[in-house]
Amino acid sequence: EKLDFIREAQTEEFWSACDILLFERARRELRELIKFLDDGGEERRRVVTKLADPVLERREGERLEAGYDFDDYRAKVNQYINEHGDIPAIYKLTHNVPLTREDYAALERVLTVELGSAEDYRREFGETPFGLLVRSIAKMDRAAAMEAFSKFINDQSLNDAQIAFVSKVISYIEQNGYMEAEDLRRPPFDKPKGFARLFDAKTGRALISAINAVRDNAVNVRA
Repeated sequence: EKLDFIREAQTEEFWSACDILLFERARRELRELIKFLDDGGEERRRVVTKLADPVLERREGERLEAGYDFDDYRAKVNQYINEHGDIPAIYKLTHNVPLTREDYAALERVLTVELGSAEDYRREFGETPFGLLVRSIAKMDRAAAMEAFSKFINDQSLNDAQIAFVSKVISYIEQNGYMEAEDLRRPPFDKPKGFARLFDAKTGRALISAINAVRDNAVNVRA
């Protein structure tokens, strides 16, 4: 099971990288294999080491510095969001409900204190708003996405091509959590007939407004 990693660890490039996270991965991948080492029938020489570890000198309950956290911040964020869909902030985001200040504060605390620091967030996700990040990971509830565009779904004046286009928008938002109005001019919305050719100005503006409203519910905070 570990053969591929063993081969990777045998290369000079692996160790010359001097990457502490890579070394931590090697420790985790290989530690259970040590008991299978063949000593060639000779008695193994015992080596005793005494290392001073500053972490052991800290008092219990004190937060460890970020340098000692070997878990990947992005992976922790993804796992937390996928496993806590029932907490108010994440539930509201996946169901297109505006956030309150309390919701936003709770989300900020999780992403910049509990799972890592504000610096970790900026390094991994740049200036992406918290709400849009959660949406992109947790996706959008299908019923909530349908409800956001119910005006168009129930509009008897729209033809089949227009309804199909709206359905494509709903599916995109369901899978990606939100979309930008500019996306309407990019694949997969540019074929077989583009947005500008399908809708008149009034209907087009209404559709863009609905798309922006879904996005804004993930960014703006309700008083």
